[in-house]
Formats: sequence, structure tokens, C-alpha cells
Amino acid sequence: MTAPSSHGSLGYTTDLPLESMYRHARAARIYDGPDEVHKVTVARRILRRYEARDVPTEHVPTRRAEAEKKFAHLLDTTAINS
Repeated sequence: MTAPSSHGSLGYTTDLPLESMYRHARAARIYDGPDEVHKVTVARRILRRYEARDVPTEHVPTRRAEAEKKFAHLLDTTAINS
């Protein structure tokens, strides 16, 4: 990990606590585990509470054929005028 340019070499010396913070942050990446592991753990916890729901009656993709039959005369008129 490199020091930000706003702190220059002070990120590498022990004059400020910044060097210690960098050192501990770098070690934390190792002992804390990869981010992917955390994402998977959170996703599993969320999905445990998931309950499948029925498709609502107003769900458009499942009612498309019925709607096209009902409004066929309007669709034909629109297609002719286009």
C-alpha cells in the first residue's frame, strides 16, 4: 500500500500514526478474508429469509396474449397509422 500524495513520506515514517494505520490495514486484508467471502455470507443470510411469492394477477408478461386479443382492433389501427 502506498502513501497518499497529500502525506508524502510521512506515510512511511513512524513520526505519525499514519504509518501504523497503513500497516494494520494491509494486514487486515489478509486476516479479514476476501470481500467475496463476505458478500456470499451476506447473500446466504438474506436468501434464507426469502419466500417465493405467486405471480400477481396484474403481471403484464403473463397476460400479454389476453391483452393483445382484447385490444387487437386498437393495435391494428395503430399499425396502419404508423
